Amino acid sequence: MFSWPNTPAYTLTSIFLWVVFLAAVFGLHYGRAAGWPEPALWLLALTPAATVLIQTLYAYNHIARQDEFIRAITAKRIIVATGLTIMAVVAWSCVGIFAPLPDVPMWLVYPLFWAVFGMVTPLVKGGAVS
Repeated sequence: MFSWPNTPAYTLTSIFLWVVFLAAVFGLHYGRAAGWPEPALWLLALTPAATVLIQTLYAYNHIARQDEFIRAITAKRIIVATGLTIMAVVAWSCVGIFAPLPDVPMWLVYPLFWAVFGMVTPLVKGGAVS
């Protein structure tokens, strides 16, 4: 049907940004344990946020070039995915007050959002959520 706008440039850029995102997160854990200098750790700590910003701007510009129908469907999918992601994070946090749930790093919210977006994409079509 109507999927996420897919071009080779968008796909390659997204893959590159995910690799940088994950490399920075894992590099930060390794660098902290290895005693890297604080400025390097700060740079690594801010890198995932920068990749999220770049990906968001890139996705926005990519969607803006689509026709009105595709933009509307994509917006609906993003709203549903955002709502479900926030619901999951709030539920985990609140249940964690009463149950012995493990702490989850906040950087996992971003991959969670895209995972949820991928799951709702086939369900959200032209009308309401199917």
